[in-house]
Amino acid sequence: MTTVSGIKDAAANVPAPVLINLRRPLIVATALAVVGIVVAVIFGHMVMGILFAIGLGMGLYNARLLQKQVVKVISSENPTKRQITGSSVQRLGVLTLLALAMGYFLRPDGLGVFFGLAVFQLVFMAHTIVPVLKERRNQ
Repeated sequence: MTTVSGIKDAAANVPAPVLINLRRPLIVATALAVVGIVVAVIFGHMVMGILFAIGLGMGLYNARLLQKQVVKVISSENPTKRQITGSSVQRLGVLTLLALAMGYFLRPDGLGVFFGLAVFQLVFMAHTIVPVLKERRNQ
């Protein structure tokens, strides 16, 4: 229990701009996209590499849209969980349909989109967790 409360305290002390800034995830995602395309070309699956890069881009776009929607809802007069839920379902629904369509119609290389989305989530989680762990270490 103390570890969880310590992490919560550390997270509360991390400045919001550090967590909201998407510059570092953009740089990491771009580097991973280039590496992914090069590796895919070496193995003869250039389309998979391109779709991997597209998946990374979709993940970044999703994160940016999430930030905009949360700011929009919070800045309204009466923010509700329902507003955030509705916008999230719509946003994720569209991205899911796009990813599924690419995965289905461009198979087997279409799996690259899903790999890209998954890798971006790992990058984004690391971007969020690292400042919190640094703050926890400083406490």
